[in-house]
Amino acid sequence: MCKTWIALLCITTLASAESVFAQAPRSDRAFQILTSNLPLPEPGVEYKAELKVVGGKPPYSWAMLEQRLPAGLTFDSARGIIFGIPQSETQFSVLVQVSDSSEPPLTSTRLLVANPGPLLAIRWTDRPHISVDHLAGAARVKNSSKDNVDLTVVVVAVNEVGKAFAVRYEHLTLAKGAETPDLKFDSSLPLGQYTLHADAIGEVPVKNVIYRDRREVERLIVESQ
Repeated sequence: MCKTWIALLCITTLASAESVFAQAPRSDRAFQILTSNLPLPEPGVEYKAELKVVGGKPPYSWAMLEQRLPAGLTFDSARGIIFGIPQSETQFSVLVQVSDSSEPPLTSTRLLVANPGPLLAIRWTDRPHISVDHLAGAARVKNSSKDNVDLTVVVVAVNEVGKAFAVRYEHLTLAKGAETPDLKFDSSLPLGQYTLHADAIGEVPVKNVIYRDRREVERLIVESQ
């Protein structure tokens, strides 16, 4: 008789556990907010930032857990959009949460910060590539700060054993809001696999301020010469 009750208890326990697991959200569902930051508002200029989400079951429902929107901006919780005509360029942050239509619903929370982006930015105008034994490419640097900067650009290729080869060095004054011309490079390298580092350092001596940016390209392979 005891064995019968033990068997029934085990069956009941397993059934209850299966019911709980069936109701729990699946851990392999990558439900998350994709938006990582927000654009900085400009006074009097129409503002619209649509929040992005991936995974889960639509439709989604948004909520702002901490409301810190500048004057002139509104949050549309049905569509996940911040919009309006801002009155200032004040930086701000908001804590948002999104829920999907699963039963029970999945939720994702993220702190979003409005910022102007990098004040000094490198971009490839000719992405680094290997042609036989030559590493070639070109980059430009944009100064989005409100200062003229003393700019130094260093482009270095580092092989698998840590040996570095400088392929471009440039030092110039870059005015606020300006962009350099193409900084081209074309250098012969020994056999090996390389990672390319492009570093831009902008100094403002009178303010004791330094702006930086870096771009990197991996797996550049020289196989013949």
